[in-house]
Amino acid sequence: MIYDLVRYQLVDENTSSMKRENVLLVSLGCSWGKCTFCDYQDDKSSSVLACDSVNKKVLAQVKGAEVGASVLEVTCSASYTELPFTTLNYIRETCRDKGIKTVILEGHYIYRDANRFFTEFFKQYGINTVFRCGVETFDEHIREDILHKGLPGVTPEQIAEYFQWINIMFGMEGQTIEQLKKDIEIGLEYFDRVNLSIYTTVKNGPERDVDAIERFYNSDFYKELKMNPAIDIYDEWDEGNEHKVGHDI
Repeated sequence: MIYDLVRYQLVDENTSSMKRENVLLVSLGCSWGKCTFCDYQDDKSSSVLACDSVNKKVLAQVKGAEVGASVLEVTCSASYTELPFTTLNYIRETCRDKGIKTVILEGHYIYRDANRFFTEFFKQYGINTVFRCGVETFDEHIREDILHKGLPGVTPEQIAEYFQWINIMFGMEGQTIEQLKKDIEIGLEYFDRVNLSIYTTVKNGPERDVDAIERFYNSDFYKELKMNPAIDIYDEWDEGNEHKVGHDI
């Protein structure tokens, strides 16, 4: 079913070194669909018309040059490969009409071989493409045995061949700040940008470790990450924005 969600966000200089607009679109469904931390995968429709109806309204909110943004970040309930082709056309046309120079597409590693087609598709309109992969952690035990991410044996080097940005997640039971430090170190070594999401408990998923998250926010390491222009931090449970971080849409 299609949920009633916040689907447009302007990421400004208060929370990120890269000003950009972010849209959360409706997909045809996630073919992988096994990640235990994800509840977005239910936001979908098997109807192309239903997807397009919502997605056109969301994309109509993009302002581009009007607000000084030249980057559009596209997320959905699956991967960019699972958006209707008609929606992809709407994205491309929106970028052209609004002066967007770069589009960021998020997807699963299993779709890596399709990246070149998307690069060419947007290049036809003079739009650069950046690909972001949800890794969540480079600790393979957590990533595969607990999160069921579907990247067994895949190395950072292999991911970096196809993706320029990555998602890292912290704050679930079993994770430590030391493990997060390793993830961030690897992320910054191989990728242009790291999006760090503070974990939110989902049904049938791991529990949010409130104590570990609080220790993180009170650490010097957190202060260092906040100063790093290649890192964005998101926490949708930080409702009062006490830590002045971004919010997942």
